[in-house]
Amino acid sequence: MAAAAAAAAGASRGLWARLGDTRLALWLRALLRDYSSSLREAASSARRRPAVTAASLAALALGTGLARSVPDRSSLEGAAVAAGAQLGQLPPGSRSPRAERHVQRLLRLRERHRIRVRSFGLLAVAGTDPHGAEPALYRARCPHLRPRLWERGSLLDLGFLGRWWLLEAALRDCDINEEEFGRLPAALRTLRPRELRSERNERLHRESRAAVLLCPAELGPEEP
Repeated sequence: MAAAAAAAAGASRGLWARLGDTRLALWLRALLRDYSSSLREAASSARRRPAVTAASLAALALGTGLARSVPDRSSLEGAAVAAGAQLGQLPPGSRSPRAERHVQRLLRLRERHRIRVRSFGLLAVAGTDPHGAEPALYRARCPHLRPRLWERGSLLDLGFLGRWWLLEAALRDCDINEEEFGRLPAALRTLRPRELRSERNERLHRESRAAVLLCPAELGPEEP
């Protein structure tokens, strides 16, 4: 009789009331209580120390933005293709050998699928993969046998703030062939900034292209 009465009382409570007594519902209620108490404590701490809270939120937003701006492997490959097209528009004699070697290495590794990029939160490191992603070799699959990205000769680039810094450094002054000036003395291989674009050089250049005007006295007597 007691069991029948308990079953009848449970049936009369309804489905939601019975689900509220399950272990999952009890665990969810305890979890919500913990989170609500944590939020109340965080709000009271923020009211007590607003400067620290604002600095923490700013640091969190900055870290999130930096993490979202970390480039990936596709961006490095796209930048290498764009750099190759940029160098292809320059005459062969005026290309920087340093930039051309760096870009050609990236393009060769891209064709062989041997570029490996690993993200470390705020920084991405690009390196060479000796086997690539396609071969089903134990040395290619085992993480303990694969070379480190920062080993000598395997490091390709460093990605930060949405840019690949070593590639940009290699493309700086990519239209200047440094090897053309290799035989010059050291004093002539470098120019100071004021010697590149100076008012005196521009004035002399304009004067050299100006027409020469002679007065009648400089022309001499006319021949009969």
